[in-house]
Amino acid sequence: MKNKASSNEKNRVAHLGRKYSLEHRKSISESLKGVAYLCDKRGELHPRWIKNRTLLKDDHRDRGGQLHREWSGSVKNRDGWKCRINNENCNGRVEAHHILGWTEYPELRYQINNGITLCHAHHPRKRAEEKLLIPEFQRLIGLSEEINCQSDYRYRQC
Repeated sequence: MKNKASSNEKNRVAHLGRKYSLEHRKSISESLKGVAYLCDKRGELHPRWIKNRTLLKDDHRDRGGQLHREWSGSVKNRDGWKCRINNENCNGRVEAHHILGWTEYPELRYQINNGITLCHAHHPRKRAEEKLLIPEFQRLIGLSEEINCQSDYRYRQC
């Protein structure tokens, strides 16, 4: 049985010996000038280089790390590895969802009461949906009004 040639190999063979017009070669040369410019601007030479690396945003640096995995497991264990909405539409794997957002509330990232277990069908797809569902998620996990008021002044209902 013969091995099938890869797409790259097929392209290479198809273009062997092809003659390009002077105009086409100039356009290729012009388009590659931008690439060469970017290659020269790496590291400290790049216009947006930040010398003090502590100034970088670390929004997603810890996501997927050990603390996040432990938090996710704790939330799922608390909820019995089942979607808290739990209706006939539930399907797909379960996910630990942050009730108050990861980036907006870094101090609440690893608090178990800031998480809820949802199936893939019920996990909010848009930020606007998430914000509307915050009170419902908090009700589902049984947070008291006191905790709701402490979590953020924007969501106070006291």
